[in-house]
Amino acid sequence: MIRSPERPLPFAPGPARARRAARRSLSLAGVAALALASSTCAPPVQGGSVVVSSGAAGRLGMLCRWGHGGGEQGELCPPAEIAARPSRVRRITGPADALSGPLAAGRRGDYVLENDEIAVVVDQLGPGAGLAESGGHLIDAADARARRDELGQIVPRIGAPPRQVLYRDIATGAGEDSAAWIEARGEVRGRELAGGALSVTTRYTLGPRDRAVVIATSVQNDGDRPVEALDLGDVVHWGAAEHVAPGVGPGHRGEHEAPYLAGIGAGVAYVLAPADGATIRARSGAGFSDAAFARQVALPPGGRAAYARVLAIAPRGDSLAAATEHFFLGGGAPGGVALELVDARGAPLPPIAGKATLTPIAEQGAAPAGGALDLWLRTGEDGPLAAEAPPGLYLVGFEGSGRRALASARIRIRAGEIAPARLALSGAGQLDIQLQERGAPSPAADPDLLGPLTPAKVSLFDAATGKAVSPPRLSLTGELQIPLPPGRFRVVASRGPEYALAEATVDVADGSRSRLDLTLERVVDTSGYIACDLRQHTAQSADAGVDTTARIVSNTVEGVECAVTSEHNLALATDLRRDIAILRLESRLRVLPGVELTSGRSGAGIGSLSVFPLGAEAAAPREGALRWVDEAAGEILREVRALPGERVVQVSRDHGGGSPLHGGGSPLHASGAPQGAPDQGPSLLAQVVGDGAGADAVEVWTGREAAARDRALEELWALLRASRPVTPTATSDTHGLHGAEAGYPRTYIAVAGDDPGRLDVADLVAGLRRRRDVVITNGPFVTMRLGDTRQGGVASARRGSRGGPLSLSIRVERAPWVDARELHVLVGGVASGAPIPLEGARTTPAGALLDEVEIPIVLGAAGGRRPPRQGARAGGALGDGERGAGQTARGAISVAEDTFVVAIVRGRRPLEPVLTGEPDGILPFAMTAPLWIDADGDGRSLGRAAAP
Repeated sequence: MIRSPERPLPFAPGPARARRAARRSLSLAGVAALALASSTCAPPVQGGSVVVSSGAAGRLGMLCRWGHGGGEQGELCPPAEIAARPSRVRRITGPADALSGPLAAGRRGDYVLENDEIAVVVDQLGPGAGLAESGGHLIDAADARARRDELGQIVPRIGAPPRQVLYRDIATGAGEDSAAWIEARGEVRGRELAGGALSVTTRYTLGPRDRAVVIATSVQNDGDRPVEALDLGDVVHWGAAEHVAPGVGPGHRGEHEAPYLAGIGAGVAYVLAPADGATIRARSGAGFSDAAFARQVALPPGGRAAYARVLAIAPRGDSLAAATEHFFLGGGAPGGVALELVDARGAPLPPIAGKATLTPIAEQGAAPAGGALDLWLRTGEDGPLAAEAPPGLYLVGFEGSGRRALASARIRIRAGEIAPARLALSGAGQLDIQLQERGAPSPAADPDLLGPLTPAKVSLFDAATGKAVSPPRLSLTGELQIPLPPGRFRVVASRGPEYALAEATVDVADGSRSRLDLTLERVVDTSGYIACDLRQHTAQSADAGVDTTARIVSNTVEGVECAVTSEHNLALATDLRRDIAILRLESRLRVLPGVELTSGRSGAGIGSLSVFPLGAEAAAPREGALRWVDEAAGEILREVRALPGERVVQVSRDHGGGSPLHGGGSPLHASGAPQGAPDQGPSLLAQVVGDGAGADAVEVWTGREAAARDRALEELWALLRASRPVTPTATSDTHGLHGAEAGYPRTYIAVAGDDPGRLDVADLVAGLRRRRDVVITNGPFVTMRLGDTRQGGVASARRGSRGGPLSLSIRVERAPWVDARELHVLVGGVASGAPIPLEGARTTPAGALLDEVEIPIVLGAAGGRRPPRQGARAGGALGDGERGAGQTARGAISVAEDTFVVAIVRGRRPLEPVLTGEPDGILPFAMTAPLWIDADGDGRSLGRAAAP
């Protein structure tokens, strides 16, 4: 919505008559007109609109807006006898003023905007929280009674590529009709503005009875040149809430268009919608949505534009609450559904925990609006369970607490009426699982505790359809009691790629308990290496909603032995040693505190830098010594290197699932060189890599971004050919749990002692910075050596070996469930020949599949070395009749000039059932670090010195 500055915006507080006129728009006018108090509504029992009620009066009261209704809604509730208190705005002075919850970021000095229904927090001026580069943004939001925040943050985005606003001033006040507001004013600057400068004002307004805050942003071009093609919107980091939209499933990634976006938390739901009732065009990724409310806006000098949206807060965490909230804001009169749960004989059941699903039914050939809506029932008392819902025709089902509905109920919900849904449920089943572990040392049991731990992830699938019946269960003790409805299930226990699967098919009978014993066996030998995930996030980051305990457990059950918590722009690193000790995991997992410094300003163009390990020398969040706003990469590096101690600096790349607030562009080609053009000279990334004081590692593989990984490898080859040695790494960059599992992919780092409980952190840092002996993988374990030189090192030509063959030895080992079909050997970044088939030729005594490949290498061979073909695909095969760089007719590889060799393993079968999702994102892949070859014997190769 774009409006001239002379015309008032529809969300500005105004007289009641004006609000009623704008009743159908999703604005503050519409919100306030529909929020009249009532003293007769039934009190919430489950922290939301699901209430237990009896009798006609109670059922009518249930349909009030969680204690509210309005005449314009069809007189669902009597008019208010007591006027609502005005909205308030104040500064946080202590913990009692702030919100609570896993993502609550408000601190002393931040602003709270609240009424008797909801509360939001806008942070004060100065360094921002999370990915925001300044204060002035909405960082917390909650129901006013529960006061539990699950939202990350909402950051206005101006332009494409997205630019943030640096707010310089904040004002507060009260408006008409007892509304209150916070206004932040600032500016946007950037090279793409071509000399223009944008001033930006964002106002947050809350009426006295509203469950939604209106966010209005205006933009003015203060420069002397026009600014073209501005996209105006918000980047929403959902935090602990799972993002959904009508017709879009949970966790959707990619572009979509919808009337609203929603985040579903455990006890609250958030709804973001345009104030004019239009649709939102959004791009969503892991934990974020980039929403555009106006696209391709052109601003002449002095020109202005504005857009407005509402953030509604429903006090229950399910998609039915979000859909009802949006429907109500649009002027709709809700109805309700009352659930009566009975057993197979018709005897009433007490309210039980579970999920009721309302699936819209198309009528008269019309498609139903949106998809199925979930209603989560978490607690209850005797009596029917009821909740608000938009009118329509639905099929109602139920599953939970080991029961499922024997048949669906068909109901019609009408405005102001309650539709009863009687569901007969099966008997409650249960599956008891006991796990044990073989092949790996287990810590001795503490006699005062429960005994040895057996970490595992347990996935359950319908045996007939193969469909997952629930998210995987994570266990540290190896004991699980899982409520399940009657049926046949496939049970799969896993512990990361070093372990074979333990699986079985089991029948759960109606109303009975079944038992299953499984044994996990470690089969892959990774001696001398420690399995690390070098970038992941907890609830300390604005865009992640995983608490520290869940993050620790998720690493342990996936076999991660060393993890780095790289929270966004926090100078106070997250130290989890105490939490690990409480869970008795000191011998299995080491977590290193780190920080991810992300700035899209000043043309830094490298995405972000991860720095670890950090310690007590770092200051408090948002007040740290590590500056990042308006800092170029070189400036950040100099500041990091000035800190006491030795640490790793990793270029953590922007990728398809990452936040659009990261620095844009390809790090290697930020200087303007075209994608795919190698050997173009030092790029921006090359300028901060490989000189001893620059970045030590480059993240070439992030999460499930396989296509981005293959592009990044081409950039890595060009970087290495330009004599910029660097360590390649792979990270999960996980912000959640399921669908972004810790350790997929991971980086194995060669260390002197691979026991996580006795890890020498200095040795690990040296391994990444100097030895560079790593393996990046999501499944296969591949290592390589040339003579007595391992990957990461430099093999020098000796007088006696020049012209004579050496053996390039490659070993590929994997658990039976991990597929590995092809071995690609790259010389100088170019495939040296056709892929070598892998068949798992041998089985190790532990049970792993093993291939060992020997390839002759001839140093200084006559005839010289053919230069690498330009633009060859990473890991690609050469066609018939072609030879790779330096390949001889005998199959040996001849090398006459300094170069590097890399081994890559690819599989064709996805890593199911341990991982689920798009097949391309979970295909097996592994790669060694480069092995540099000093062909001329001068002790150096492409900027890398041979060991003495």
